[in-house]
Amino acid sequence: MLMTKLTKEQENLLKRFVTNIYGPVYFIHSLPEFIIPPINSKVSRKDTSWRLNILESLTDGDLDINEFISSGKPSMEAAIDKAKLFHEKWVEKFGHSSIAEQHLMHLCVEDISRYLSAYIELINKRPSFIEWSQRYQKPTRDKVIIPNELKNYSDLKDKYLKTWNISYDMYEQLVEKLVTYLSNTVEKEENESERKYQDRISKIAFEDARYALLLSTRTSFAVALNALDLQDILRKLLAHKTEEANTIAQKIIEEAEKISPSMMRHVRPSEYQKKVESRLVEIAGRLITETDNVKDDVILIDYTGRDNGIKMEDVLIMHILFSYSGKSIEAIEKTVSRLTIEEKSNIINKAFEDINQFDHLIEPFRSIRFKFQLCISEANWHQLLRHRTINFNVYEPTIKNGYTVPPSIEKAGCVDLLENAIKASELLYEELNEKIPEAAPYAVTNAHKRLVLMDTDLWAFDHFANLRCTPEAQWDIRNTAYKMLDLIKEICPEFSRFLARRKQA
Repeated sequence: MLMTKLTKEQENLLKRFVTNIYGPVYFIHSLPEFIIPPINSKVSRKDTSWRLNILESLTDGDLDINEFISSGKPSMEAAIDKAKLFHEKWVEKFGHSSIAEQHLMHLCVEDISRYLSAYIELINKRPSFIEWSQRYQKPTRDKVIIPNELKNYSDLKDKYLKTWNISYDMYEQLVEKLVTYLSNTVEKEENESERKYQDRISKIAFEDARYALLLSTRTSFAVALNALDLQDILRKLLAHKTEEANTIAQKIIEEAEKISPSMMRHVRPSEYQKKVESRLVEIAGRLITETDNVKDDVILIDYTGRDNGIKMEDVLIMHILFSYSGKSIEAIEKTVSRLTIEEKSNIINKAFEDINQFDHLIEPFRSIRFKFQLCISEANWHQLLRHRTINFNVYEPTIKNGYTVPPSIEKAGCVDLLENAIKASELLYEELNEKIPEAAPYAVTNAHKRLVLMDTDLWAFDHFANLRCTPEAQWDIRNTAYKMLDLIKEICPEFSRFLARRKQA
């Protein structure tokens, strides 16, 4: 991300609030909590370091924060020493890990591959991420991560860079072709200026042209998390097979020690974490000999009541009555067995009556579960994994499951450009997978499909569908959301009356 050379005065000012002025990994600190989210929110749509956004807000930006911060330079040394002694006593000696859970931290990681950023976001469900967006920004040609695994393979490194340049050439040509196509098919909105119109269709072009880019494309993210979750992420990064993961983990530890030294003492991966993946990959590869043949992008493979004969509606009603009656489950089961269809329908209706597009369902809806197998593009997956209340199981990026072609690329008559990028990607992937398998995922494109197991309760799916079944949602994840919604409605039409309600708002 863009980080310019600062004046000495700017450096001294920024040093008060970040642990590193120019490096790619740093923590934000000593700012009021309510200031950090609006600063972070700018980054997904701007190619600018969080640090420049902080500096702008401290000086002449649209978010004047000077009145909310101390005018004196904080003295951190004494406070850190005291905190260190406290943590040693209560966290290490007494195992009181809730202290680490209360330690909120704001980590920024700039210039990381999309391959690794997706892995990090899946490690732990509790942290809250915001990421630089390829939907709104156009990456430059230099935004590529070259895996350090290639350092001793000059020929492969040359092929890697050649493949990146092919993918980027196709990306640029797709953007140009799509802008031309969209300018002839997308009408201006009322009172929309020419500049705003061009910006709007350019962003649509970025959104679909990015399917040609590799997962080695650089991205950046900010994450709010507690120290306990950071320790968990660091252990798994240090156990990851790529050198990029190890390097980033080391940099995070270095920066974290500046503001929380006693919390960074237990971050080495266990033997289990270091060995479990390779053991299970070997077993799975030896046992499974069948050829993959995934015919459908969305398959409902399991749901509450599928095999035990209990209707899904009855399970939900039992949980509703249990939560609001104070009676035993035995008494409730007997009651539900006597209810008519109309009475059951009335209970479910009352459980969502008057619900609006911003409401969440009540807790009993968590009792209903659905499990889907998805075969979706990396571009789609990178959005889906943001839904933190849903459980996912995935394999690493691969070229084995086919790829997605955006409809606008078909309509614009430039599928050949996307397929040129895909062909170059797949040739490189095959060679890397044979010689340096840990580097192969970097060669996968955003268009290539990934197999995902999605295990969700009805409460979480309602939130997902309410966001992704709207015209504002990106078309790829919107299509997936509608397919899942249709499958749920087939087995339980009762739910069709409240799911995805925001699309009608």
